[in-house]
Amino acid sequence: MVELTKNERLMKYAGLVYALMFIGASLVFVLFPEGMFDLMNRFSGHFFPSLPRAADSGKFWLSLTVSMMATITVLSLFIYTNVREHYRMAVPLVAAKFTSSLFGLGFFIIGFGCPDTGWNSLANCAIAVTDFPLGALMLLLYLRVKGERG
Repeated sequence: MVELTKNERLMKYAGLVYALMFIGASLVFVLFPEGMFDLMNRFSGHFFPSLPRAADSGKFWLSLTVSMMATITVLSLFIYTNVREHYRMAVPLVAAKFTSSLFGLGFFIIGFGCPDTGWNSLANCAIAVTDFPLGALMLLLYLRVKGERG
């Protein structure tokens, strides 16, 4: 068996770390949604008191969110289990992370122009702050591994 390159190893273990993080986030979303919002709102109230409080928008959106988390968890596990064969799974993972970042940041910014919506909550900003670096790191690893292939 041919040894993995440095970039393949980095991508492989990033896939494992991502999978564990996404599983953990999914469990928090399902089991402790009120606690998650309460923690974000307490942090926001302490550091950003002028921002509106985040609110749960229902089980419909939770179902879709957990579905997306399951998808990116599986993509991450594919990368971890066989990075050589599945490194391209990074592309949909990156698309998901960049899309959530764009929408989270977009809602946050638009919320300042439309304050009645409450969209400029710290929760929407947190999506961009957490998801963009995850997408950017996986994109960088993907490009490096792809570049090694010639």
